[in-house]
Amino acid sequence: MNILIAPDKFKDAASATDICQYLKKGILRSFPSANCILLPLADGGEGTLESLHTALGGEFIYREVQDPLFRPVNAGYLLLESGQTAVIEMARASGIELLKPEERNCLETTSFGTGQLIRDAIGRGAKEIILTVGGTATNDAGMGIAEALGFEFFDEKGLKLESVGKNLHAVSEIRSENAWEGLDKINFIIATDVTNPFYGEKGAAFVFARQKGADEKGIVSLDKGLWHFSQILSQKTGQNPQELPGSGAGGGVGGGLACLLNAGIISAADWIISVNQVVERMANIDFLITGEGKIDSQTWGGKLIAQLLSIAENADVPAILICGTLQDVEHIIDQHAVLLAMSVLNEPMTLESALINTPQLVENQGVLLGKFMQQMVR
Repeated sequence: MNILIAPDKFKDAASATDICQYLKKGILRSFPSANCILLPLADGGEGTLESLHTALGGEFIYREVQDPLFRPVNAGYLLLESGQTAVIEMARASGIELLKPEERNCLETTSFGTGQLIRDAIGRGAKEIILTVGGTATNDAGMGIAEALGFEFFDEKGLKLESVGKNLHAVSEIRSENAWEGLDKINFIIATDVTNPFYGEKGAAFVFARQKGADEKGIVSLDKGLWHFSQILSQKTGQNPQELPGSGAGGGVGGGLACLLNAGIISAADWIISVNQVVERMANIDFLITGEGKIDSQTWGGKLIAQLLSIAENADVPAILICGTLQDVEHIIDQHAVLLAMSVLNEPMTLESALINTPQLVENQGVLLGKFMQQMVR
């Protein structure tokens, strides 16, 4: 039996690669003859570069840059073999997992470090920058990235602003006179993990800022800031980010850079699935096992899991969903490809305990799934 194990990460607990290994170990304990094909995936957040490196090769480049709180951090990006294309994962320099839970507050965080990585890649001769924008700790609409590339932001009094989320509402002028020469000759592509707009009820602040540490007052403030910043961007560039699907991804980075750098926006999940030839791989598969840390309403918004289930359905391959937290069950029931959906948790436990015990919990679930799939063969 051919089993394709293709999960995303379990956020804060284990990488997609580790989840693959834990599941395989468990499955082979109860179903030794199973052929487990491991395909750790990502949709723009943590783990994206590893997935792409496996498929495309290239060289990891590491540099000391600034983390979301302006502290030094060693972060890397992937320079593809041609040397012409760099893939930069925002999570490496500007990611939520770089911060302790008590440090997370996207009113105070910046994407500046990601801009430093972009600057390094351009300095090495890259003509195309593919930026994946999942897993960020920021809601600065790309102000930090733009500042690292020479853009400057000023308030109505002419004072230069720090590139953090709380200052979006204060931007009165964007100056590009000191922007890096030749930016207009670089092909920028934003690979998003969501389709949310820039601001509003389904925008970057209201949907994602809470998990980045903002309270209710902060969320409202950030949303107003994004609306205000969209007006400034429109005046500066003639383009309204709110009109672009995915502009709210990465705390508004999608929209900000689409306007300031003329970046195109693509689906990270579609791109990574294509690069890894998932459709072709599914042709000889008997079961698909996929999942992520939390299955909830955000799972379906153009993200990786939704795309995988669609491919499985088209290939008539039954799918098994695993996760840490299982929500939105009614939506799961409507997924025709899903044969089974389950949490790896075997009893009530604290989040801390679940994170510590993830390897064993996932392996145990693999043992049970191995028994289940073996019975399905008979």
